[in-house]
Amino acid sequence: MKTQVTKELLFNYFAGRTTAFQKQLIDEWAKDTDNREQFFQWLEIWESQHPQYVADVQTALDRHQMRMAQDPQEDEPAGADRPIPIIHQPWFRWVAAASVTLLVVSSWVYRDDIMNEKYTTTYGETRQLTLADGSEVTLNANSTLKVPRFGFGSQTRDVALSGEATFSVTHTTDDQRFVVKTNRNFEVVVLGTEFSVYNRERGGKVVLNKGKVQLRYQEGKAPRQLMMKPGDLVTLNRRDGQVQLQKLSQPENASAWRENRFVFEETTLEEITHLFRENYGLVLEITDPKLAKWTVSGSFTARNAEELLESLMEGSALTYKRTGNHIVIPNPAH
Repeated sequence: MKTQVTKELLFNYFAGRTTAFQKQLIDEWAKDTDNREQFFQWLEIWESQHPQYVADVQTALDRHQMRMAQDPQEDEPAGADRPIPIIHQPWFRWVAAASVTLLVVSSWVYRDDIMNEKYTTTYGETRQLTLADGSEVTLNANSTLKVPRFGFGSQTRDVALSGEATFSVTHTTDDQRFVVKTNRNFEVVVLGTEFSVYNRERGGKVVLNKGKVQLRYQEGKAPRQLMMKPGDLVTLNRRDGQVQLQKLSQPENASAWRENRFVFEETTLEEITHLFRENYGLVLEITDPKLAKWTVSGSFTARNAEELLESLMEGSALTYKRTGNHIVIPNPAH
């Protein structure tokens, strides 16, 4: 009969009172994403009931070094019995040090998972979310949104995005700001609005549909701020931090992917190859550099990569050859 992971068993695990078999059982159980949320909920309860002592390592180390520097016979009464020193074997010290190191590394490895709830999408997948404060988010393909597990909506409304998403942010009675952070040296600060954020390897983009947002970014080593208005598109260069501001007549087209639509306005085939790589994990190879500069305009409805590729090829009178995730588009003259 298989042992079940219970709240009591996990509490013993957090307290370090489980056997090697039980630890293995819990590790296997926690790997299941369906069990991970329950793990963190019980961890939060256990930690609230067992506040941990945070050692002042530097102070303790200083005291230890002072003791080491003192004469061991100084101020020692004559004839006093000296304690018999306990000599630890080298292997024991090594195991103890390794255990501490492992504990510290494990804490840092799992710290992000403990502190944040992660929402992810795979290639070709979109996902709709409603956050605890009522704000709505739609994640585009191949994207990740991190939301704090504790205090979101009361203490903070900071989230972190990798990939692409649209946000419809609710306004709070205390005017609490909502911040979308990225790893590209820019963040979007809002109170209540609708906007899209693109944060991928090639750089960043922000499109504002409604309301007002403040864009904070790094230009070289200098911090910069830009107040955006509805219809603004700001593109951030990944290499030098330079920004480019454009005015869009239909800013909603930037998030048309939520309805399985792709709107192109004089978009080059080279630019479209990036879309297929980022959203579907497909590599489009255009054999002729001149062909890569061809532009596409129009709205295409596609539920997957194959439908989008077929529509583009048909509209451009082009052909392609696919091998696995590699697609070659030859020059139409060949």
